[in-house]
Amino acid sequence: MKTDSTAAEQFRQLLRGYSLQQHTTEPTFRASGSIIDVIVTNQSVDRAGVVHCDYSPHNWSRVLLSVSDQRPQPCTIATRCWSRFDADEANRQLTEVDWTPVYASDSPEEQWDYLLAVTRPILDRLLPERRVRVRNPVAPPVTDATKELMAQRRAALRGGHIDTYKQLNRQVRSAIRRDTREELERRVDRAGPSGLWRSVQPIVAPKRSDRSTPAADADELNRFFVEVGPRTARQVTAAGPELPTRDAKFPYRTTGMPLQEPKNLLLVERRNVWGRLEAQQNLTKSAHCLLRHLVRRVTRRDA
Repeated sequence: MKTDSTAAEQFRQLLRGYSLQQHTTEPTFRASGSIIDVIVTNQSVDRAGVVHCDYSPHNWSRVLLSVSDQRPQPCTIATRCWSRFDADEANRQLTEVDWTPVYASDSPEEQWDYLLAVTRPILDRLLPERRVRVRNPVAPPVTDATKELMAQRRAALRGGHIDTYKQLNRQVRSAIRRDTREELERRVDRAGPSGLWRSVQPIVAPKRSDRSTPAADADELNRFFVEVGPRTARQVTAAGPELPTRDAKFPYRTTGMPLQEPKNLLLVERRNVWGRLEAQQNLTKSAHCLLRHLVRRVTRRDA
């Protein structure tokens, strides 16, 4: 559209109705001298215009605007300390739960809701939730000399000097490691031995990747457990040919036993039991005698 056409004026009125501004005022298509590509924002810009393009009939549209620094707000998460989980106590409490509604209900949703209703109180008693505030990562501590190296590296990248950029990039990385090490030593000296772990934790603590909780509902879990059997059977069947089976036959023979033989076995076992009981009684008598002897020695010494 032309800059002085009726369509251009209607377009500007539409933007004003939504508190928007069009910053492209020069033609972007050189063949017709019309504006095809526009840049629209809801704030003022420092600089706007078009730049000639060497390989296309369309000019480049560009604007320069100031953006305020905006850091993400720290979030708070709820977590449980599973290292202190008492599995035996949890199993004991789970055995005392009445699981009859699970077997009586046909809907997986009802079974899942009942499972959550009875297991969450047990977890809350054994592993209470605690809220942890996740801190945003801070920038590494750098000195003015390191900042100057970073500015030179940025200028080399913009100028297209690849070799100079690679050399400055290695110097910047080494300088950041040196500044971080010196800042860490200063923190440890200020905090003392008691604050050693708090000072070095951001450096030595492992960086865990973000893991999202799988969005699995009761129907999805039920479908998985229903299909896992047939799927495994198909995989096993396709793994190879069926192995042949071998039938083995063993002779089975019974013999009679006289009535006196079980009686003899019972007599032998009874003698063994009475022998163990007699040995235990003798050991108990010896312990009592030793205890009385020690009591006499102590009372005589105190007297």
